[in-house]
Amino acid sequence: MDSEKMDTEKKIETSRLRSFELFAGLTEEELAVIAQDCAEVTVRSGAILIRQGQVGKEIYLLEEGSVGIYRGEANPPQFLVVLQAPTLFGEMALVDPERIRTASVKALSDLRLLTIPIDAFLPRVKLFPSLKEKLHQLFAERS
Repeated sequence: MDSEKMDTEKKIETSRLRSFELFAGLTEEELAVIAQDCAEVTVRSGAILIRQGQVGKEIYLLEEGSVGIYRGEANPPQFLVVLQAPTLFGEMALVDPERIRTASVKALSDLRLLTIPIDAFLPRVKLFPSLKEKLHQLFAERS
């Protein structure tokens, strides 16, 4: 991430995950397992969070703010969509074994995010069937 960010070491409350549709089918105990893997990050407007072609190491849960998704090498790149909180992004790296980012993501406002390392998240997807189902729905909507 090419931004000024501030990671905090505080424990993430499961209630924060409840605002994301992705986690709607999970129990409190299952959410607690996922919350252990989360880190809070703040990002300033204008920062590039993801660059197309990079290897993805984490997914992002956008709690506050909005991001723009762009694709291509043209100047300016092709604008795809604006995502508003609460939502997630960076999830497409989950389906690519090489985890190559398929688009770039830019902060359109100051952001508050939770990040989850892909290496920690993938075992959770296998462990929790409802999470896997929600991800499949999300992939279908976004492809």
